[in-house]
Amino acid sequence: MWHRLLCTLALALPPAPALAAAPSCHVDFTLTVTQGVGTTRPGTMLSGDATFTLTGQTFPGEGGAAVHLAQGAMQLGPDIRGEVWALVTTSGNPVADLLAIHARDVTGMDFAGIAYRGPMTISLYGQPGSLPEALVPTDQPAWDAMALRRSFALHAQGYDRLGGDIDSLTLACDTPAAIDSAGESAYPARQ
Repeated sequence: MWHRLLCTLALALPPAPALAAAPSCHVDFTLTVTQGVGTTRPGTMLSGDATFTLTGQTFPGEGGAAVHLAQGAMQLGPDIRGEVWALVTTSGNPVADLLAIHARDVTGMDFAGIAYRGPMTISLYGQPGSLPEALVPTDQPAWDAMALRRSFALHAQGYDRLGGDIDSLTLACDTPAAIDSAGESAYPARQ
């Protein structure tokens, strides 16, 4: 009896909407070192890349930022790598908008007994209004608009850091629309 009732209810209810898959993105970047470490001197050119897929979880950060949890990896040169855990955006800030990729659990760089373990961060700042919403954009022009300041940093447990200016950055995502990382939206494409 209960089995028939449950089957009847299941057939009568409208189907749940299908969840859209979160787009995956790949970023290639080059930087010029401004603060060197060991044999990596200022003026050295380095290249790296990052991949990320947002998890759908977003929470408020400091200063009006939105923290979009992600999965992925970031690499600098052949040896330095870490786990991408979040992208941070600010929109409508009177000073500058922000789009940043943060990696943690960094390995591959030790110098003079200091382990550079993170965070490893790409921070792109744009004029106020460069990001119309606190979403993570998935199109190259939106990332190009974040051109006020473009920096890289790898920290070393409170000691020193490897830092540089991002010279070039290219983005490729499996969809051309913005990623809305609100959990209830399941990443709908925005036109």
